[in-house]
Amino acid sequence: MVNHWGALHAYGELLTRQPRPLAVLDVPDEGCAQALAWRVRILRRLAPVTVLAPEGACAAELLEAGAANVLDRTMPIEELAARLTADQRWAARDTSQDSRSQEQNPIPPRPLARQASQKVLLALVLADPRPWCCHELTCLLGSAEQPLTRAALRARMPRLEPHLGRLGLALRRTGRWGRFSYMVVPSTGPTSAVLGPLGAPRRAAHRFLPR
Repeated sequence: MVNHWGALHAYGELLTRQPRPLAVLDVPDEGCAQALAWRVRILRRLAPVTVLAPEGACAAELLEAGAANVLDRTMPIEELAARLTADQRWAARDTSQDSRSQEQNPIPPRPLARQASQKVLLALVLADPRPWCCHELTCLLGSAEQPLTRAALRARMPRLEPHLGRLGLALRRTGRWGRFSYMVVPSTGPTSAVLGPLGAPRRAAHRFLPR
């Protein structure tokens, strides 16, 4: 699958498919390489990243940013395919180890949301416990040429709260002066209850019941 930067369905695939796919970041020329390390650092939070870099790109900088591999996109296609296949196998083996560790500490099931943007945002904030900077989210959710506006992001984030509330979670925003961070934390408010087969209530903090 080939997708443009900012494609919501592509992010959904990276976040939900198991084993987690390899993200191949194709940079066709030096004109597209602006802030490439920054983009690698953000995309790495979704999946392992291999960069197809143009001639002259600094491989060391991209590896320091978290790239699993940096390949010269001008190499012969047979060699490029073989190296990408090897990277894909490595990513699948690495994420299978992560999935085994998650079986011991299962992640609460993700709530359903109707809008694609809400689904992706929910998956993003639930997949990584570290805070998300507003600049990371606007870069990720915008196009390659233009990030999402911070006003649009501020409008979208509160809409996640009802879905997180079903899991006993809440969205915390911190920061000021035009730089905010968003993080999922346990909710301190009241939680709903689901009646069991004998009428005894059980907490629904870590369970989502689809309609």
